[in-house]
Amino acid sequence: MFWEGKFATDNIGINYKTAMTYDGTWLHYETGLPFMLHDFSAASKESVHLGLLALALNESNDLARIFFNSSLPSSWTSDLTSFIIDQLTKKITTYENFDRKYPGFGGYLPWYHVNDSGISLLSNWDNSVPSLDNGEMIWSIAAAVQALKDSGNTALSNRYQKYLTHLAETGLKIFLNQATPGISCVSGIPDIKKYPWENDYNTSTGCFLDDPYEGELFMFFVELFSDWKHYGGNQTIENIWKQKQKRAKSVQFTTDTGDKINVEQGYWFSSHEQWKFMELPYFDSDIANRVYLNGERARSHFSFQKKYAGLFAAVTNVTEPSNAALNPLPAYVSAAGIQEIASQPVQTNNLFTPYGAFPLILHPTSRPYGLAWYANMLQGPLMQGPQGSTESIWFDGSMICPVQTWDSKITTVSAMNGGILDLTRKYLKSKGKYDAFVGRVTKEWTETFGSGTLQGENQDFKGPQNGFSNAWKSFPC
Repeated sequence: MFWEGKFATDNIGINYKTAMTYDGTWLHYETGLPFMLHDFSAASKESVHLGLLALALNESNDLARIFFNSSLPSSWTSDLTSFIIDQLTKKITTYENFDRKYPGFGGYLPWYHVNDSGISLLSNWDNSVPSLDNGEMIWSIAAAVQALKDSGNTALSNRYQKYLTHLAETGLKIFLNQATPGISCVSGIPDIKKYPWENDYNTSTGCFLDDPYEGELFMFFVELFSDWKHYGGNQTIENIWKQKQKRAKSVQFTTDTGDKINVEQGYWFSSHEQWKFMELPYFDSDIANRVYLNGERARSHFSFQKKYAGLFAAVTNVTEPSNAALNPLPAYVSAAGIQEIASQPVQTNNLFTPYGAFPLILHPTSRPYGLAWYANMLQGPLMQGPQGSTESIWFDGSMICPVQTWDSKITTVSAMNGGILDLTRKYLKSKGKYDAFVGRVTKEWTETFGSGTLQGENQDFKGPQNGFSNAWKSFPC
């Protein structure tokens, strides 16, 4: 946790003056030191940082506080809690300033450029905005509202709540396609200087959040907190869930002994698809909890059976040590997972990433196994450095990806802290929305899996049985 926190430092993972995330940084292949900053970011990266800041406000949360203690700037002379409040204040100020400058985004963030002055538009995101990334950030804002309230920082909590209310007011106008109906993955903005009610957004951009994975986070927000009376009311909500329900499928993973494990079919069965479980209390629904654990049984069995040293998630690819100049840059590989229980073709099982273990780590029942897989991957050559874990590694340990990003590193830190579930649960209860959330989750999952015993619930989890064939080598930290 201490070394992971070194990533959340100025001009590596954070811009201290604005408290906004950088996506990450490329690393020197031989030293592990940063040398080429990703001076851009997105709401998905914000969700991880903001969620951890909220968790660290609780002085009994040792892990989150160790993370931020290790990243305190040398110029900071006050205590850790004051630093967290400072960062939360700067962050909401940056959000508010962006919203005032570009009201057409309705408070939602596109991918953006970061510098000491704030955030500005990237050329390919200057008139459009994604819903999925913002859905991830929304619930971290809710966690911040709750954590600030609990810690007595009422005025700052109210600023975050005001921003969240603004998002609830603009979300349907910007992202809802009533004809389908569905939530647009990306909406086009005719005039970013006009207010949402003055714009006619393009929600027919070819993709809808009809997945049963992390895209669900946005739908839950607008279902629970937006006003649907001008958008077809409850009938539109139910029609959207019917479309999503078509994508939720029960499939079986077969163990090497011929036993079956009943799981929710993944897109690629990449760990990235489990992001929503870090943010909302899905585990409070018995059927969702049991299906989730079965999925993690299958994940651990697959790598164990194949004698792999690691687990799989969407991540940046490795490159040869001879390409230390990173020309060309390694490509992003989304299609990493488990073919047997995926709906889409899986591209590779040769690429491991430490954050592939975060879903196992997140749940208390499977956490010991997740930590074992995580530690096993960190034992690979050059997989630990001055800013903690490295992005990814080739199956035999011969190559790494010399980069570090929020979603490939700090998702695991969030999982080690149990995610932000306790905060969002408390927030939902305070708003009278908790029962509706758990009821919806249970309804949707029961339609797919029933309410009885699932095949494979009696199976154990598996830890790694193999390491890397290449000799271990460390960065000179």
